[in-house]
Amino acid sequence: MKFSTFSFLVALLPWPFFAFGQSTDCGCQQDFEYVVDFMEANFPGFDENVRADNRLNYVVLKEQLADQVATAQTPNDCLKYLTYYVEFFKDNHTKMRAAKRLYVDEMSTAAVAEFLSSAAFLQTETIAPSKKQQRKKYPLKDIRGIYWSTDSMYKVAIIPSAAQFRDYVGVILEARTELWTKGQVKFELQQKANNLYEGFFYNRYHQGAYQTAVPFNRGFLGSYWVKADKANPINYSLNPDATFGHVVVDSTVILRLPSFMGDHTQEIDSLYQAAQADLAKNPYLLIDVRDNGGGNSSNFSALLPYLYTKPIIRTETVELYATQGIIQLYEEDFRKIMKDSTQVNAETIQAFREGIADLKQAPLNSYVQQGEPDTLVLTPHPFPRKVGILYNRGCASACEDLLFMAQHSDKTLLLGDHSGGFVGYGNIFTVYTPCYGLGLSCSTTRYSTQWQYEVVGIAPDRKLNYNKDWIQQAIAILKNN
Repeated sequence: MKFSTFSFLVALLPWPFFAFGQSTDCGCQQDFEYVVDFMEANFPGFDENVRADNRLNYVVLKEQLADQVATAQTPNDCLKYLTYYVEFFKDNHTKMRAAKRLYVDEMSTAAVAEFLSSAAFLQTETIAPSKKQQRKKYPLKDIRGIYWSTDSMYKVAIIPSAAQFRDYVGVILEARTELWTKGQVKFELQQKANNLYEGFFYNRYHQGAYQTAVPFNRGFLGSYWVKADKANPINYSLNPDATFGHVVVDSTVILRLPSFMGDHTQEIDSLYQAAQADLAKNPYLLIDVRDNGGGNSSNFSALLPYLYTKPIIRTETVELYATQGIIQLYEEDFRKIMKDSTQVNAETIQAFREGIADLKQAPLNSYVQQGEPDTLVLTPHPFPRKVGILYNRGCASACEDLLFMAQHSDKTLLLGDHSGGFVGYGNIFTVYTPCYGLGLSCSTTRYSTQWQYEVVGIAPDRKLNYNKDWIQQAIAILKNN
């Protein structure tokens, strides 16, 4: 049983217990020590990331951050330091997250007033952009300039602002919510490569979140920002529709699968059943998994016969990391899902049981291989004759497993842009720091060869134009190949 084909995100605190809430002698330094201890004891990729040739770099980074964390005065400040420690490990699944998400009832004058007097609002950095920075129009290929959020909630100016962790900031010019005011920093960007950035973005309630890869594509910044003077502000690489469904357009069955999470299993199975008749008679199939963040790989197994052209040789092996902390995480989550086992398929339940048993039998700090290399042999379907998988950087984890499987097919094309790069490690659990209550989401498994795609992602066979309709582009490609 390939236990690691399932991705989990749960809120547990098994790693020595601390109560949330910050006391006078509790701060970012204690949170940093907590995260370091957890990672060094439980992260399955530690030895792959901290090697003889870079161990000194790791030690120096840890010492530098240990000195700097004492200066952190806010949860967002602390989040940055802890993030840059965790980002040393090239694992997109392992991330620092803000504390429990805030909520403000904006229909309540009292609730809004309370938030505006809170530390979350008052501690947000403020920068006054010059009049020139607010007016000047830059070419679409220049990151600087004025942007709107795609929901028209925020207008910002991206201006240079060199500091630790950043090269640019996005400063609020207008906000259609009382929770943000002009001059406050909405996000911070650091350039990683040509037209690729990383940085911290602050949500409606000013809580920070780090993004590893933020592409800049001729006026489009990531999935949420577009230059104000861009003639066509629609970013066709995105599909915000979270509805599962299928339609037939021009002899092409289009399946929309926004998630493979286990709580959608019944809905996904119903979709496959409803689309079966159309799949059996139409020559083209387009599987739209844009912004599908993953879930259970078993939720796409019914698609494989439609992609299949020859035996699928699966050489990838997955290893569970056996530590006391990880064993406790799995046991707690298994007890949780078994409280309502009707919502979980039998394959997942069996995988849990086998995985936990293997972990308990293994020596501590060893790796337990799940499954063996094998060959999948299916009966080819005459229809569809051509298959396309439409994806973007929001395709992650189990969604990327589908891409790997599709690469074995002679009739399937990968269309869109690079995937998210969440493929080297897996099975995620979240623990929380003792002082600021920041979340550390950490992998518990590693893959034998897929690590080379981690962060980088899986390249498409045909990269699509962000400025033209992706469905139309994809159908045209399928019909002309």
